[in-house]
Amino acid sequence: MVEGMGGKDSVHYSEFQEYCCEAYNILRKSANLILNLFALMVDGNIQDIDQGEKSIVKVQEKLRLDLTDEEANVYFRTLITESVRALFPQIAETVHRWANYWRS
Repeated sequence: MVEGMGGKDSVHYSEFQEYCCEAYNILRKSANLILNLFALMVDGNIQDIDQGEKSIVKVQEKLRLDLTDEEANVYFRTLITESVRALFPQIAETVHRWANYWRS
């Protein structure tokens, strides 16, 4: 995906990161609504949301409400960078390239 945006140093990838951080901060500003709605879903027998208060706390931790918007931007950019550097996606991309090579 990063290569499709022009690589790590491209304007498009930089814009992508900015949009992600902006969306993350918008979600953080709506944390009370999100957490209340999530609390209502706990009793809805929805798979992966069946751990009650533990599930709600997990969502709250992911929103990092203890950070300022600027700190949240740094945090989220770090998550993006770690995701890009993760080993499994690189392996999957290599396997995909090999599969395309052998098809042609």
